[in-house]
Amino acid sequence: MKRIVISAVIAMSAAAAAHADPITVMTPKAGASFEEKAAYVVKLDAAVKEVCADLARPLIGLNYFGYQACVKQTRQDVAKQDPTGLYAARESIGGTIVAAR
Repeated sequence: MKRIVISAVIAMSAAAAAHADPITVMTPKAGASFEEKAAYVVKLDAAVKEVCADLARPLIGLNYFGYQACVKQTRQDVAKQDPTGLYAARESIGGTIVAAR
């Protein structure tokens, strides 16, 4: 199994980025079930959000917009580094949710 280490690429401040702890997420084994693959994608996305939230705390005011930018950029970077390619296709892994009025 390979490990993916998530760290924030956006340097919102040099001091905050230097103290951010990376989070390790284990990739699913070959031949993993659909549920295991979906859980892997959920864990990666949660790790991305957690790292960005740690950098932008407290998430109020302008910090929230910095958090959103960090999540967007970090998702792109993680999708490029993911050896399975599952994170890049994360919209197709989960179910489609349609909201209508």
